[in-house]
Amino acid sequence: MDISSYAAPLPPRQNAVTRRLAIAVGALFVAGVIAASVALLGIANRLDTEEISKTRFYSARALENRMTASKNYISSYANWTTAYEHLSNPVDINWAFTEQNVGKTLFTNDGYDGVFVLDRERTRYAVVRGQLLDSDVSEFLQIPAATLVEQVQGQSDLSIPVSVYSLFEGWPALVSAAAIIPNDARPLGDPRKTSVLVFVDKLTPTKLRALGSGYGLSNLTLAPDETLARDRPRVALDNTGYSLIADLEHPGQRLLWSLLPPLGVTMLVLMLLTAYFFRHALRSSQYVDQSFAVMQASNLALESANRGLEASEERFRAVAEAASDWIWEVDRALSLTYLSARFSEVTGYPQDFWLGQDIGQLLFCDTTPLELWLRALTEQTNTSDLRCTYRDHSGEQRHCRLSARPIFDQHVVVGYRGTASDITDEVAAHAQIQHLSLHDALTGLPNRNKLARYLDDALLLKEHAPALSLLMIDLDNFKPINDSLGHPAGDAVLQEVATRLRESTRDNDIVARLGGDEFVVVLNGMDSHAEIDKFCTRLIGSLHQPVVFEHHPLHIGASIGIALSRRHGYVPGDLIRYADIALYQAKSEGKNTWCYFEAHMSDQIQTRRQMEDDLRHALKHNEFVLHYQPRYKVDGKQIVSVEALVRWQHPTQGLLGPDVFIALAEQTDLIVPLGRWVLREACETALAWPPDILLSVNLSPAQFAVSDVVEDVREILVETRFPASRLELEITENVMLNDTDCALITMNALKELGVRLNMDDFGTGYSSLGYLRAYPFDGIKIDKRFIASISSGANDRAVVQAIIGLGKAMGLTVTAEGVETEEQLAILGKDQCNEVQGYFMSRPIDKVAFAQLLQMSRTDHPAHKKGRVT
Repeated sequence: MDISSYAAPLPPRQNAVTRRLAIAVGALFVAGVIAASVALLGIANRLDTEEISKTRFYSARALENRMTASKNYISSYANWTTAYEHLSNPVDINWAFTEQNVGKTLFTNDGYDGVFVLDRERTRYAVVRGQLLDSDVSEFLQIPAATLVEQVQGQSDLSIPVSVYSLFEGWPALVSAAAIIPNDARPLGDPRKTSVLVFVDKLTPTKLRALGSGYGLSNLTLAPDETLARDRPRVALDNTGYSLIADLEHPGQRLLWSLLPPLGVTMLVLMLLTAYFFRHALRSSQYVDQSFAVMQASNLALESANRGLEASEERFRAVAEAASDWIWEVDRALSLTYLSARFSEVTGYPQDFWLGQDIGQLLFCDTTPLELWLRALTEQTNTSDLRCTYRDHSGEQRHCRLSARPIFDQHVVVGYRGTASDITDEVAAHAQIQHLSLHDALTGLPNRNKLARYLDDALLLKEHAPALSLLMIDLDNFKPINDSLGHPAGDAVLQEVATRLRESTRDNDIVARLGGDEFVVVLNGMDSHAEIDKFCTRLIGSLHQPVVFEHHPLHIGASIGIALSRRHGYVPGDLIRYADIALYQAKSEGKNTWCYFEAHMSDQIQTRRQMEDDLRHALKHNEFVLHYQPRYKVDGKQIVSVEALVRWQHPTQGLLGPDVFIALAEQTDLIVPLGRWVLREACETALAWPPDILLSVNLSPAQFAVSDVVEDVREILVETRFPASRLELEITENVMLNDTDCALITMNALKELGVRLNMDDFGTGYSSLGYLRAYPFDGIKIDKRFIASISSGANDRAVVQAIIGLGKAMGLTVTAEGVETEEQLAILGKDQCNEVQGYFMSRPIDKVAFAQLLQMSRTDHPAHKKGRVT
């Protein structure tokens, strides 16, 4: 039976009310749709605007940071005394390019496409892409060189570098320029005469992509201004005509394209459903008998909604358990009411362990109380983040980023929910970066940056600050180890030195490595000379112990320069410079010692450095000459040997003897090239002498320490074709004192070449007799101090007679040097000395005069009185 036949239509008034209600609801629906669309478009527009601002900001920040890094890097080269000395007029090409101090490595390692040294007149040095060129900087750069030099020299503080953008070979580049000045206290004079160092960093696409990746920028590149749309976000590079651009993500547009299709479909469905609902409501208002059917339909809809809600909850649960973050909820009292399954995987705790407990017992923030932070969240607050720490189940401290938002019920906060992201690895990486910025990567010691911070803090109160003693330490004999055995051996030595320095200091002291083999020790609260001397003695003794590398003992030493804060001031840079000057003085006094800074040292160091520069210039420009002093049979008539003695023909000071410059040459390792020159020049000259004349050449102990003497002698003998049997090498006892085993190996190798070995200055050392027994000497020379008093002192004559007897017993040739009187010659003849040498027979003379003297002695055989040269 059709029950609809029992239904009666509603009165017209009720039907009209239903229509008006339908129209009102439909209007509200349309208004809601319009409002939602406007809000969505506003959000999309705001996201795109924020993306443009962020892209422009990070592009500018990337350029600024690269410019800052370039300024800092060029300052480390320009504000450098060594660079000032080698790059001032004229430029030392060997130091700058050949030794790669300011050469190819700036391109291969640091990425600088151009390196120039300029002054107001010309380009004095140019390296482009690692190649040394004789070109002017204007061939490469758009900006005039005079403008760049004026910007640098026109500053009140010459230590501040200048950076500009310019075209380099037609492409934008970052140009950094700085005045080349010393980092000591020497006066500069006219700043317009300083040289200017220029680094050119060409902004290639590869560099820009690497730069942009560090700031989250996609496809960071350069484009000509005329090719860019007017509204395209960019960062202009001054007057180059180029701008820096990056690809935009357009998050707002992506949001619209991702939401509009499903929203449109949803709206259409809702509209159809609404239309159907109102059509159905109108029908139901006409037929009361359909109310039961409507009720059934409502029940079915409710059941469907419940099933949808259950499905939604199931999806939420699946997402929460699969997410990398863990989700949490707390009630109004901040007790945990929910923890996702991911919580147990991250922390190791079961979920039930923490449910019901205060969240503040699990998480801790050292910057703000967690409870205050949560209570401050409001309905208008977007999701907020806070860094917290907690202990996992194993007790290890971990870090997380906590996000939260309040839960509202009728506009009342009933709790909070959010997520926690584990950022332990991110925090550890940041801490590692901070550590590396303040510590030396090889030794783990504080670097120059951390040392500067330490000194700034320690000396902040000046005279009220604790006393500081700053020790500048430079390793002796490190360069030969690094050069001969390679960087692994050098690194092992530096690491062992760092360990010994740390073991020698206290907890409140600091040990830092400045670079190379330079270290700094700052003793806190110690300024007594007695205490510092005791510490230096112990420290040098510790560093003298051999460093074992691959089962081989390596021997080093140390020289120390000391500056005291309460005596020399409270400016960190001054203390470091004073300690460096004192270190220079300590090395000049023989190394393996320490020296306190004194005011007069600055002048001494300057004088010594000038002499060192002159010595290097002399080696390059062949300012050395050899003089020759003959050695005679004891009768004083027959020349049997000639000793080659070096002299320096100084351009301003005249002819200088070896006592003026040999010690400096030994301390600066210039003795090696000087010794090679002396040996080669002497061998080439002696080729013209009769074959029975021996050539005698002195070897410095420093040559044994820093060069391969055997290879040097072998190479020169082969090149000059001088017979090894005619070469005699004179060696002092100091060679054996430095390294006994190594010296014995070297001298045996020299003997295998066929040369003779003669011990010079015999009788003045501590163990000469022992050396005669152990080492392969062919002869000995009696020191001239014994000969000087042989005619007046019975003791000295007895010593000379004993040496002569010892030499004859051991089959050695005995030579007396320093013979200056006829009486001395006669006594040596009676005592049966083999050979004599001294001013009585001949002073050292040049090779032309010696050739004449040799010819006279061979043709006329004159008596020693008639043949001597004064």
